[in-house]
Amino acid sequence: MKAAIINHYSDKVDNFEIVPNLAKPLIKKNELLIHNKSASVNPIDTLKRKGYGRIIFARKRHPEFPYILGCDAAGIITKIGDNISNFKVGDEVYYVADAFKHGTYAEYTAVEISHVYRKPCNLNFVEAASIPYVAATVWSALVGKAKMNPLQSQGKKVLVHAGSGGIGSFAIQLLKTWGCFVATTCSTQNIEFCKNLGANIVIDYTAENFSEKLVDFDIVLDTLGFRVPGTEEKSIQVLKQNKSSCYVTIVHPIMQNFDQHGLFLGLLLSIYQGYIKSFTYRPVRYEWALYKPSQAAFEHITPLIEDSKIKPVIDKILKLEEVKLAHQIIESHHTRGKVVLTI
Repeated sequence: MKAAIINHYSDKVDNFEIVPNLAKPLIKKNELLIHNKSASVNPIDTLKRKGYGRIIFARKRHPEFPYILGCDAAGIITKIGDNISNFKVGDEVYYVADAFKHGTYAEYTAVEISHVYRKPCNLNFVEAASIPYVAATVWSALVGKAKMNPLQSQGKKVLVHAGSGGIGSFAIQLLKTWGCFVATTCSTQNIEFCKNLGANIVIDYTAENFSEKLVDFDIVLDTLGFRVPGTEEKSIQVLKQNKSSCYVTIVHPIMQNFDQHGLFLGLLLSIYQGYIKSFTYRPVRYEWALYKPSQAAFEHITPLIEDSKIKPVIDKILKLEEVKLAHQIIESHHTRGKVVLTI
């Protein structure tokens, strides 16, 4: 099969190689073999290319190289494991890859059944590939950590940082289906775009301080975290100062701690850092969200997509052979929605 692989970690994109004849993956009894038609490129992919999380990911993946990146894709089932009865060969699906195995920048991927979902009937493969990873990440943050209930969120005030990005644009649309009041931050050129997604308030971070404009919010979903100094502290300020409010970020130091200090010391340091943050910001709940596949998420989200209440937001469509350019675009931090590779 054709695949984009790396054989070493690098801060530059020169470590990608397109190989035409890699062996197709074998499947286990609880796995499907999926012929990928499209795969999306996520910021986490660019970090993994540089070695982010290697202490855990490489140990689980053994051998470490060659490594196929990619978190999600859409395609057609070509083979089914012995223990699977709810899918058949030829079904069109979208899915999230196992974080500890090879990813989706390839013609074929072996995927555990719990990570695979029926493709929305109104989306093509490019559109469908743009959804799974951001959907699972947003669900993990809002439902898993912030404890939002989709059926009981009417009127909740939620701030979503970086509303024009892949995660932000999906989060705004999902929250609006729950009846939330949504504020977001973005650059000047994306103000109208975020308004069209449904944001009630759009803050131009190049000209305004969001902490001076917003007050008494229930939830902050932070996609920037410590990478943008001051964002965390200002986000805490806009929240109601009680136990029902929550700051949840998808940017945290857990993997970085593992890479720098090893698993044991890295875990202890992460626990300590999380405790200090929670103590400092109380009574506001402080949470770090980790991406996690969820059948419940896609059972909820797929009908919303088919009803056009959530729409894919795609910035660029490129070929697999253009994977280096795709990573450069993601690393510019100026995408509007997702970058998707056709395979």
